[in-house]
Amino acid sequence: MVMKDCMYDTVPISVVMPAYNAEKTIAESIETVLKQTHENLELIIVDDASIDATAGIINTYARKNPQIRILRNTKNMGVAETRNEGIEAAKSDWIALLDSDDLWEPDKLERQIALAYQEQAEIVYCSYDFIDEQGASIKKPFIVPRTTNFKQMLSKSVISCSTALIAARILKENLFDASFYHEDYALWMRLLSIPVLAVGDTKVLMHYRQVAGSRNGNKRKAAIERWKVYRGYLGMSFFQSLCAFIAYAFNGAVKYIG
Repeated sequence: MVMKDCMYDTVPISVVMPAYNAEKTIAESIETVLKQTHENLELIIVDDASIDATAGIINTYARKNPQIRILRNTKNMGVAETRNEGIEAAKSDWIALLDSDDLWEPDKLERQIALAYQEQAEIVYCSYDFIDEQGASIKKPFIVPRTTNFKQMLSKSVISCSTALIAARILKENLFDASFYHEDYALWMRLLSIPVLAVGDTKVLMHYRQVAGSRNGNKRKAAIERWKVYRGYLGMSFFQSLCAFIAYAFNGAVKYIG
């Protein structure tokens, strides 16, 4: 159980949101940040050279909400580099990541910052459910364990970008590596190898939007790239990689098909 404590209300949090051609979803994602019960936050939106109405939508919000800052790429850089720009621009001691199509429950940041201080953790993640392009609930929620570590994350990834609250001093020294398709997974593994303490809130606080034709929908490519992280990034042996991959494939099937 996460105990609410007013001493955490004033802790500043920077929310980093990369955006590329997100006109259909970004307004709803921004709203879930503005509705957070934890009020001391800034929202940094990094527009990755969108060619749709994304720029106009975020400009409208920024004019009305001084806690919103907008950065723009002059050319498309990809999600990893775009997130890194927002992370480097963040002013707070804590950074939360949110993709421009995912949603948060109003008490997400309030619960996570309290848990971070109560457990002396550098990473706090949370459970989440799945929604479709229209925002309707699909599949059963993914309930995360209360803790994870490097060994456990080899076979079962329980941290995702839109669930993560991370100590800025750690994240700024370990940015996303754009050379990996699974740049987020590679980052979690690098942080956990330091090691840092990662704890989870088992309450569903994030809604993960599954969009047809998205990068996450290409399971074959995702599997190949996961293998590359094991072998090329983590330097694991063939046998170690195979064991981890089999467990990853099984857990992935349960998570996304169940």
